[in-house]
This record gives sequence, C-alpha cells and structure tokens, in this order.
Amino acid sequence: MTSHDVVQVVRRRLGVRKVGHLGTLDPMATGVLPLALGKATRLVEFLKGGRKIYEGTIRLGFSTNTYDREGLPASAGVAPEVTQEQLIQQAAKMSGEQLQIPPPFSAKKLLGVPAYRLARQGKPVPLAACPVYIDALSFALSTSTADEVEFTISCSAGTYVRSVAHDLGISLGCGAHLVRLRRTGSGEFSLRQSMSLKDLDQSSIEALTARLIPLNHVLTEYPALRVDAETETAIALGKVFSCGNIQGPSRSGETSWHRVLSPEGLLIALAKPFVAADASDPQSSSTMLWHPTVVLITKDNS
Repeated sequence: MTSHDVVQVVRRRLGVRKVGHLGTLDPMATGVLPLALGKATRLVEFLKGGRKIYEGTIRLGFSTNTYDREGLPASAGVAPEVTQEQLIQQAAKMSGEQLQIPPPFSAKKLLGVPAYRLARQGKPVPLAACPVYIDALSFALSTSTADEVEFTISCSAGTYVRSVAHDLGISLGCGAHLVRLRRTGSGEFSLRQSMSLKDLDQSSIEALTARLIPLNHVLTEYPALRVDAETETAIALGKVFSCGNIQGPSRSGETSWHRVLSPEGLLIALAKPFVAADASDPQSSSTMLWHPTVVLITKDNS
C-alpha cells in the first residue's frame, strides 16, 4: 500500500474531499503517516519538513537495485564479518551533515522525468548528491541472525533511509539493503498518536473525530499574533493588516512566519511581515503590517 492509497482510504471513510499526507512512506514501510484534512491541507508544506525518526533492519551480504528487499540483487553475495565496533564507527561517520545520493528507484526527477521510470527501463540514473542531516544514528548486530543489523535514526526531511542502508554496505565491503522500516516520528507527530487502518475502519465517525488534532496544536513554535474581530474579517478577505499584539518571541526578517489567532484563540492564518512600497512613508515605517499569506477562514468564517 502506498501513501496515496492511505489518503484514498481515509477520504472515503471520512467523506472528506481534501486529504493530504505530510511526507511519503515507501510501500514496504510502516508507522507514522500524518494526514491533513480539509483546510488543514493548506499547512502541509509547513508541517512536512520536520525531523523524521525511524527504526528498522538492514540485511548485510548483498545490495539490490532498489536498495531494499523489493529489488533484485545488484551485487555478488558476500558472507558478512562485521563487529559491533565497526558498526559504532560507521554510525559516527554517517552522522551529522552529509551529501547523500538518492536511490535510482525514487521520485527524484531528471529533466522532469521521475528517476524510477528511467531505472525501470534500465537506463542510467545519474542523480546528484543532496545535503541531508542525520541527528542521531545507531547500529546494532541482530541477536537472531548473523547477517542483519538493527538501527534507529533521526534525520532531516528528504533523507533516504534506503541510501543509508546501501551506503553502509559499501563502507563495510559486503553490500547491504533495507528489509524493514518503521517511522516512529514525523515532525511533531508520533506513533503514540497514530491508529491502524483496521481501527480506522472499525471506529465510529464520532470516535475518529475525537482523534483529530486541532489546528491550534500545530506550528506552536511560530510566534502568534492575536487580532480583533474587525481584523479577522479583513484577514478572511486576504487584506494586509496591522497588529502589535505578538505572543512569544518575534522573529525578524521578511520570511518570518507568524501564526494569526482569532479573538477566541483559533488559528485563522499564517502571516509574514509586510514591506510597504513606500518605505519612506513615516506611517508605514512606524506601523507593523502583516500579509496573511495562508488564510484558513473565509469571509463567512467557514
């Protein structure tokens, strides 16, 4: 099942037309797949860039063309002879800022064509290395089989764990590929908050509604602007507004996002500082103006 398949299941079950996910999971993977419903889909781009946490299993001995168990062998079989000390050294070497080459079977595009399409046709896929950041990484020899390694990883969005497995095999000289992957955290969302598709199907709509996370509970790291009812109406129309009621440490810079809260404290928009066309105008320079770039309400407050 793909991430898109999950979206379709939830769309049908809840009767909600707008459903989006916050970062694709490989079909073989399990774990956290946060979904945004309705107007919350407008926040997907802000929510999906958070750190990802995974745990899983890597098999040593040979690589595959997809870098995971679903691919074909791409190297000769080698009996791995790896110590725990070697794994500790590899984890340290692969931590921090890295340049990572994505798998050829990935959605990365070459001249507008997804890499996996070229790979399926047997064509070369010269993907460029991309910067990623690995906050924490640990490897441990499996206690059940000599050719498997258990791991946990915390990494930036866009990091391919399949590439981590493949690169480990290259460094150890024995080849490797991913055989199990479970995402336990995605940004501010965790496995503890998740439910299975079976539970989704068997739960009542009331029970499912109770599991929804309110918009007010996300993006709380952004400073907040509290506005009055008149300003709320202007924001619903997408108008620039003035507000000096900033809650939390304000951030400087034209790209600094702030949450906008209604008089009742509900999240109604995300706004950026607005730079007036005439910066020499004393009024524009002395009044803090904001542009509601992402608006979550309409003029009738729906």
